[in-house]
Amino acid sequence: MPYEVAAVGRVRHAPAGTVLTPLGEVLTHRAEGRVDDSDITLFDGSGIGLQDLYVGLALLKKMDISL
Repeated sequence: MPYEVAAVGRVRHAPAGTVLTPLGEVLTHRAEGRVDDSDITLFDGSGIGLQDLYVGLALLKKMDISL
């Protein structure tokens, strides 16, 4: 479910009224992701390096890019 900008974290600097959609909602098809090229995608892994690595590898796999 989309929600207004959070009070903490990196997204707290987004303009007032910005609506955020959690990545999990998009991946489980409960919310729509980007609808055009002007939409912005932001990933905030909250400083958990292993999580960042996993997401990066998953994206490369989805794009059919191997290391």
